[in-house]
Amino acid sequence: MRIAICDDELFHREALKTALTGCVHLPEDASIIEYPGGRALINDHKKNPYNIIFLDIEMEDMSGLEAGQEIRRLDRNVIIIYLTGYDKYVFKSFRVEPFAYLIKPVDSSKIDDVMRRAVEKYKDLFYIVDFKWQDNSYALKVCDIVYLESRLRHVNFATENNVYKCVGKLVNFENRLLPYGFIRCHQSYLVNMSYIKCIEKDEITTTLGYSIDMSTRRKQECLNAFNNYITRYRV
Repeated sequence: MRIAICDDELFHREALKTALTGCVHLPEDASIIEYPGGRALINDHKKNPYNIIFLDIEMEDMSGLEAGQEIRRLDRNVIIIYLTGYDKYVFKSFRVEPFAYLIKPVDSSKIDDVMRRAVEKYKDLFYIVDFKWQDNSYALKVCDIVYLESRLRHVNFATENNVYKCVGKLVNFENRLLPYGFIRCHQSYLVNMSYIKCIEKDEITTTLGYSIDMSTRRKQECLNAFNNYITRYRV
């Protein structure tokens, strides 16, 4: 796991790195790299992406909000945790889809909680679904799957740029994917909640513009699951 700390104040970078190093939830293979500014972080992320980024909102060369927007354009799956001395910035950062916010100075108990949840999220993102179609074998990360559709004894996997298919039943993949942020919204659809933009009367709209049918009998279940998901990952 690759972790970046971006803060233009050396004291806060070192304090956070010390807290992370002592965190019981930090994976053994984790590496932690420090950055005094957003531009260097962005350049390095393009070459070798980070999995978790701790990003200070107030920096001189470019703000954390600007850096976060640029990073999010490059990578929709990186886990961004904002650092700030003022909670007034929290609402301004929603478009970046931050995973969490930490008010400086950060105490170790809050670091432990955020890292526990971030590592859980990281594992969810990189779980692999494998299947075969004709003579080809596929392995898709769950974070790349927007939704699954059951059609004529086949299952279609919709990603941002492609649709893959295999012979099978949706229920077989439902059992595997429900623990990783998916919800059955219709007899024919299983949707990744990380892509949900809004839930309306009889459909779900995703952040990529897909409209997915939702059955009336499953609506309350979908709303409850999505609310729980938000509580877990959008704190």
